[in-house]
Amino acid sequence: MRISELLAVKRLHLRFVTGAEHADRVMRWAYTTDLLEPARYLRGGELVLTGMMWHTRPEDSATFVSSIVDAGVVALGAGTALGEIPPDLVEACRSHDLPLLEVPPQTSFGAVTEEVVGSLTQRRISTMTRTRDHHRRLMAEVAAGAELPSAFARATGEDAWILSSTGRHVAASREALPRSEREWLAARALTVPSFPHTVHLPEEDGRALTLMPVRTKESHPLAAWWLVCEGDHTTWTDEEHESAAELASLAAIARGRDEERALADARHLEGLPRLLAAQRFDEVTELLRGTASVGGGGGGHVVVSAAMLPAPGTVDLVRRVVTELVRDHGGVVVTGGEDTLALVPVDGGGADTPVHTEELRAELLHRARVLEEGLVDHRLAIGLSSPAWGVPELRGAAVEARHARRLAELRGGRSRVIAGAEIDSHELLLASVPQEVQSSYRERLLGPLTAYDRDHRSDLVRTLEQFLAHSGSWQRCAAAMHVHVNTLRYRIGRVEELTGRDLSSLEHRVDLFLALKLRD
Repeated sequence: MRISELLAVKRLHLRFVTGAEHADRVMRWAYTTDLLEPARYLRGGELVLTGMMWHTRPEDSATFVSSIVDAGVVALGAGTALGEIPPDLVEACRSHDLPLLEVPPQTSFGAVTEEVVGSLTQRRISTMTRTRDHHRRLMAEVAAGAELPSAFARATGEDAWILSSTGRHVAASREALPRSEREWLAARALTVPSFPHTVHLPEEDGRALTLMPVRTKESHPLAAWWLVCEGDHTTWTDEEHESAAELASLAAIARGRDEERALADARHLEGLPRLLAAQRFDEVTELLRGTASVGGGGGGHVVVSAAMLPAPGTVDLVRRVVTELVRDHGGVVVTGGEDTLALVPVDGGGADTPVHTEELRAELLHRARVLEEGLVDHRLAIGLSSPAWGVPELRGAAVEARHARRLAELRGGRSRVIAGAEIDSHELLLASVPQEVQSSYRERLLGPLTAYDRDHRSDLVRTLEQFLAHSGSWQRCAAAMHVHVNTLRYRIGRVEELTGRDLSSLEHRVDLFLALKLRD
């Protein structure tokens, strides 16, 4: 409510004493006080009403006005029921550029407050009704199939954005945020214990943004959408809270529809691994032809294999995470099997394909690292194949992607992305060996050493590792471990005795080297 609108209410008989040039200032509340320094009870934007009981000497006016101005008060209303407004109060208001209103004896503070609050309440109700009706129409449009970005841009006059768990831009009311800011916000959202939550961007101005989750039936932070609104939610009005809630509901409808579409594609391709293994390529071609996002069977594809360790208890989480990782590349995810597979279409061929694969690997690695803040209890391992040109090559590409994914599991880390071109060492062989065989081999060779280290508080496993790392050089290994050569010889002797291997033999060194590589 503007000051001029309040003065226009004739029954109140209010008038300007000073500051009439600020008649357009907007009041958000009315507050009555006779405290000398009431700033701690004010939030800013109020019309303060006072009977001036605090006024005992001229200096009090400066103290009182300074207090309310510092609190952000819009105007002061002084009641004259107990006497005229003292000149020192008029001068204090003039010097602080604060509008001063006279409230005559026949007008109660309650009547003024009732007028201000009543006007503000009516406007809030009207605004909330218009906003709610507008958002409901937009939600009906989105539910009927309208795209979220266009609907979201028409949903609010405030700055607001929808981001995915990897910081991917989904929709914005105005301009999209820079990628670095989106990813920073997504990573912060993965660590927030409760919502809404306000963060400050890591810039000099550190502007405040509020994070809210876009909740759907199967929501999980690692595969979520986030609503980001301008400002600190603790300072929002009721209308702003209502608007944010409506925007989150609008986004939730679009998110649910998006998830259903991705799940339908995944179910459509569920039989793909089985058909590839059986080399039924004609059926694979027909299957791909029915999935528009990956094209027909004659194009090129990169196969992505992904797994989370340990396996998450949340149903279908890996598929939803991988869908998020590959969606900007037109990829589609396949459900079922020991891992989650995705097909990503590629353009071109020949010499261009390694570049494309490396770009895809770099992008997946970048996005996976954004998710690392939420990978507290799990590790994400991803393998990529070389491009497969034509359906018959897809079978080999799937095998290559799975080998690369097993290698990613071996190398560890919260997230790891390995391309097929990288698996050209002994690690390829290790990755292709079944897990139970790996465990058995490792335990047979290193089990006696780990047990001895545990019982005797010795360091035989590390000594073996260093000895092999220095190619069996006694002097260099002893120097690196800061021990005498005779001490090193004694330890290696114990290793040979416990393992039954002769470390002067290249074959036996290879056996122990591979066992060390298989450690968790």
